[in-house]
Amino acid sequence: MPENLHLWSILEDVMLILALAGLVIPALQRFKVSPALGYLVFGLIIGPHGLGLMTERYPALSSFVIEDKALIHLLAELGVVFLLFMIGLELTFAKLWQLKRFVLGLGGLQIIVTAAVIVLIVLNLGYALPVSVVLGAALALSSTAIVMQIMMERHMISRPTGQICFSVLLMQDLAVVPILVMVGVLAGQADGGVALVLVKAVATAVVVIAVMFFLGRTLLRPALQLLSFAKNAEWLLAITLFCVIGAAGLTQAAGLSAALGAFLAGLLIGETDFRYEIEVLVEPVKGLLMGIFFLSVGMSIDLAAFQQYPVMLPAAVAGIFLVKAAIFFPLALLFNIPRNQAIKAAVMLAQCGEFAFIVIGLAVTGGLLPQEDAQFFLMLAAISMLCTPLLSRLGPVLQNLLREKYQETDPQYTVPTENTGHIVIVGFGHVGRSLADILERQTIPYIGIDMDGENVKEMKKRGYPVIYGNGRHVKMWKALNVEHAGAIAVTVSAYDDTKAIIKMLRKYHPYIPILARTQEDKQPRFQSGDNTVFIAEQSEATRQIARVLLDYVGLEKDIINSIIATHREGGDTPEEA
Repeated sequence: MPENLHLWSILEDVMLILALAGLVIPALQRFKVSPALGYLVFGLIIGPHGLGLMTERYPALSSFVIEDKALIHLLAELGVVFLLFMIGLELTFAKLWQLKRFVLGLGGLQIIVTAAVIVLIVLNLGYALPVSVVLGAALALSSTAIVMQIMMERHMISRPTGQICFSVLLMQDLAVVPILVMVGVLAGQADGGVALVLVKAVATAVVVIAVMFFLGRTLLRPALQLLSFAKNAEWLLAITLFCVIGAAGLTQAAGLSAALGAFLAGLLIGETDFRYEIEVLVEPVKGLLMGIFFLSVGMSIDLAAFQQYPVMLPAAVAGIFLVKAAIFFPLALLFNIPRNQAIKAAVMLAQCGEFAFIVIGLAVTGGLLPQEDAQFFLMLAAISMLCTPLLSRLGPVLQNLLREKYQETDPQYTVPTENTGHIVIVGFGHVGRSLADILERQTIPYIGIDMDGENVKEMKKRGYPVIYGNGRHVKMWKALNVEHAGAIAVTVSAYDDTKAIIKMLRKYHPYIPILARTQEDKQPRFQSGDNTVFIAEQSEATRQIARVLLDYVGLEKDIINSIIATHREGGDTPEEA
């Protein structure tokens, strides 16, 4: 009976979390409240320092208080694990190379200079050097979750300021792993010298990473290809969860962070043809678990700290914003970023980040930082995150003031985006492949997606840029930068699939040109928009699609006619033996 009571106690906590995630947080979004902030606030309310203080007097409130801290801690840690996995999954060497000047240059300088300044400030407060280094590294990072959420809500991600912020946040996300290793080294000083601990940590990390990369390269890709014959999504989600949790457990067992293992798993899976489909499947899981992470952060904050630090805490929050913004602004100018964009990005990135809670928590566990002092810095980080949506409104105001003072206009300054102006080919059978051949001869960038894993494998061998994915998924198109695409060609043979893909695209991307292959006896009978062209399936289907596509990308009609005539004389693309 006691075991059943404990089980129902856990289920009550889970139901409360699901009610928040499924009812309360979406309702708050109608009032433009960020989900991260919503979870933080409700963590304060339903935590031990909120309604938990009143349960003895009002027992009925216990149903609205989460009491199982171990469960919340476990789910919150999984949230961080999946966040690092998604970061690794989205990170490619091509993306790093395109943004290298801002990721490695501006992002790297921001971390180093900001951390150094904070270390000096903390040293002057009387803390030891190891503690100062940990706090400097923790507070130098910004909140990826909150900043990205604000930029999405304000449609800033594709704008210059959004690209600058994204580049810096990407570098900060990369820096999390070495920071976590550094905290472990500093916390382990009691067991031996710093040099010995560092050598052991580096050696262990090298061996574990080498083993994981070897297993990933030799086993993961073939295993995914072998299992890709299954048409349901369960197998892919199951093997992904196995890889993420298994990799996290492996690095945790080796004395490294679980987040490091998840990050490496993301990097390895990100190099396979299943990257985008996995991103679509895992995103909701990551979102829910990250919500629980923010919930746990809110639960850990004791508002009584305001009584203990009535002046110092607000001053510290204001100070962290001023210091970080004042450091970032001149650094951005060094990279020839216009003043108005630099000040907007500086304000947007001036708060503390979610990883501060992890780093400070590890410092407490390792005995580097007393719990009372840690609570102050946790409050500092949390309040700065809570203030970000309001303070980010100052960016445009300061931007306008600078524009008037220096008489600047908005320059066409852009950070390169991946596959800008590309063509997306949905379905990479004979028609899609022939269309790709025509585009390649004209050096027009394109990418293909197909649900047949064996076909994707074969086309990759032949050198075609094709990935495994389902064109019905909204987030698949987001991952493909569809907002930057020149046009979309739907060449799948099934009418129902074509209809579903076009209706979904027209709902979220109404202005992108779409060309679709249809069967002659199944002409479309649904709303498809003005920029949709249907071409009946016949012997000239591929060439007609190519003709309209080449017209969309701006080639002259005489050149188009010559290209099509040459392709007709050469016949269809021959099959390889």
